[in-house]
Amino acid sequence: RTTRIYDETAMLALDHGCAVFESYTMPRGARWQSLAPRDDALLNNRRVRQWYELKTSQLFALRSAASCGFAEQSHESVASLLAFGNQAITPELMRDKQGRYMGLYYRSEHIGQLYVRENAWGRIDTIHRKFTLTARQAEQKWGDEAPECVKVAMRDKKPEEKLEFLHVVRPRADHDETRADKRGKPIQSLYVSTRDKVIFDEGGYRVMPTIYSRFEKSPTETYGRGPVMNVMPAIRATQEMAKDLITMVELAAKPPLLATDDMLDQVIRYFAGGVTYGGLDYDKNPMLKQLLDGADLAPAMALLDQSRAVIKRALWEDLFQVRQEQKTHVSATDVMERASEKGVLLSPLGRQETEWFDPMAAREIDLMWEMGLLDDMPPEVREAGGLFQLMYDNPLRRAQMADQAAGFFRTLEGATPLMQAKPALVDQFLTQYPFDKVLAGLARINGVPASWEADDDEKAASKEAMAQQGQTQQLLEAAPVVSKVATDLARLNGGAGVAA
Repeated sequence: RTTRIYDETAMLALDHGCAVFESYTMPRGARWQSLAPRDDALLNNRRVRQWYELKTSQLFALRSAASCGFAEQSHESVASLLAFGNQAITPELMRDKQGRYMGLYYRSEHIGQLYVRENAWGRIDTIHRKFTLTARQAEQKWGDEAPECVKVAMRDKKPEEKLEFLHVVRPRADHDETRADKRGKPIQSLYVSTRDKVIFDEGGYRVMPTIYSRFEKSPTETYGRGPVMNVMPAIRATQEMAKDLITMVELAAKPPLLATDDMLDQVIRYFAGGVTYGGLDYDKNPMLKQLLDGADLAPAMALLDQSRAVIKRALWEDLFQVRQEQKTHVSATDVMERASEKGVLLSPLGRQETEWFDPMAAREIDLMWEMGLLDDMPPEVREAGGLFQLMYDNPLRRAQMADQAAGFFRTLEGATPLMQAKPALVDQFLTQYPFDKVLAGLARINGVPASWEADDDEKAASKEAMAQQGQTQQLLEAAPVVSKVATDLARLNGGAGVAA
């Protein structure tokens, strides 16, 4: 983002890529992640399910608070992830001046300040963060526990002197789960003053406070690579070609001129609508000529468009073209297959569920426990250790499931000619694939809110109403027949009386 950039394709494509990432993985205004018990037996307990649903609502209420900054901080992390392949975000507790909890706040970390290490399973378990504070800021942060360099700067009346610190977060080697102090926490926190070369603040965390994730990487890499890094050759090419095209257009609009040596003392006025005196000799031949003839810009523009298309495709900008290209004759099967293709193209985003969203939720749940929001835990959940699992219901997961709907429509299209030839096969098809199950599955894949679905009581009431309506219709249809039978019986009975 400097004045040396001549082609803005990559910057605009990055914004579009962030929009695709956020809309498919964590769309605003939707519960794209939910808490559920790990134990299958607890899933059948209605009270337990309601408690997990309540905690999910509270979690998203904390994320949606205007003061927490989740939306903008996560957007910064997404941009970092796509541009450089790495991101880090830290959820923390927010307190007022009296120390009371006000909720959560989120801080997207600058990846240039972070150095990470993996554990034996390839997960980030050690983070070093190098940062700078002024002496005044350090005193505000640590108070009397501030290192000696801070105290010296304040005594020397240099409150704005910048000091460098290192924050180390790593697994604790001497962890003792029976203790209630810092040694009882599995994650060790160390603050180091690089000037004093001393550890001045030691603490701990129950879970990793900073969540670091990679977009993609090879088995031998620790730091990741993003889609922008993969198309960096095309980005460099577009910059050079844009500069060359600007030069070519400028030369075409105002070409350099050739003049003879004896015109050195003449002033050549060269502008739109201007008159160049001395530009013709006595025979009216031009004294000035162009140095270059007009160049053909078409090949250069074609090459530039090709490089731009590579950049846009790497950041999924072509997904925005699907709706524009669809025609009215597109079948339901084609729509589902296109949605399934989106899921295939966006499958690399699934890595963030493992490295970003799951660890972030674990940190948020830990902070909710510290705020006292888990004090109403049901006894069954408490006995199970309070364990939970995360379920995802976002457009990415639904796009990955779209092949199931496409398979059903393909089956329906293949069976339709047979059902047309033999209508009795319709009942057999609906017996094999009950409409209630098919409708529920299609609604889930198409993102219909679960709150729109009727509950058991509403379904029972609807079935009872339909049954009563069916009985009424049968009575109405049977009424003429009953009336005719009654008339005939009356006539017969009357005739028998006359005969007697």
